[in-house]
Amino acid sequence: MRIVIDSNRMQSDELRAFLSLSSDNIAVLTDYAAMEAFQGNSLVSIQASWTVLRDFPRQVLVLKGTRAAALVDPRAPGMGKRLVSKSETKAVADFAALLDRAATGNRSVQTQLLQRGRWADDHMQSMLSKAGDMNLSISEFSAFFTEPELKRMRKNEPWKPETGTKFLELVDHLTVNSFEALPDKPKWPNDKNLVDHFLYRHTLTYVVYMTRLIQRGAVTRKAKFARNDAVDVIFATYATFFNGLMTADDEASAIHHIARGMLKQIGARLPEDYMEPYFRIIADEMDDGLTSH
Repeated sequence: MRIVIDSNRMQSDELRAFLSLSSDNIAVLTDYAAMEAFQGNSLVSIQASWTVLRDFPRQVLVLKGTRAAALVDPRAPGMGKRLVSKSETKAVADFAALLDRAATGNRSVQTQLLQRGRWADDHMQSMLSKAGDMNLSISEFSAFFTEPELKRMRKNEPWKPETGTKFLELVDHLTVNSFEALPDKPKWPNDKNLVDHFLYRHTLTYVVYMTRLIQRGAVTRKAKFARNDAVDVIFATYATFFNGLMTADDEASAIHHIARGMLKQIGARLPEDYMEPYFRIIADEMDDGLTSH
């Protein structure tokens, strides 16, 4: 199993249990998770964030950033594999060794980690400033639907077929915008492969997020929260190419599973989501670990 790991689960017993279950179980990291690990006091936070992963350096994959992901051709199978950054993944074992040396007081290595921390902070702020570039306001989203349709959304009632059609038309419209906004000008895939393109899946997941805001009765969204939510959408999007999302955020989990269900309905290629059947096994492993101390 290859599971995308949210930043809030990198230090968790759940992650340790998952990786301990089998050497075939892989923690998949986005660049956001990797950079968030440095936030705060870099030398302290990075050691804490890698408490689990440093023990399993060969069970970690690091993904390409969103700009590079948008250039991956969806026609060939194995999208998840082609979203992996080979260079960053190869560097994981060396990074774990660096952390060990820093923990023993190696000043040179500590200086390197502090420099990386400053770079990560700067890069993260730049990425966050662009994370909400989709920038569809709640009022603009609502304008695509009738008041009776919005009312059904707020009550979490089943949609009528025409509402589903409007939803997908909105996704198509915003996907076109995403393609046109990228300076690399990725090639538009054919209709069959569009649903497997990173930009399409990111757009659909974002529109699911907007629908969830409507369900909660939101009217506006502060910029700070919108940026953080945009990062959750990115985690959820990447997870559709793998076997699920490990997160402590119920909303991020819901967005991922709803998006995954919709993508399956419209014919997207999706690896099986193993998180639910394995949840009990992981929970049992955690209980055993707690009772053994």
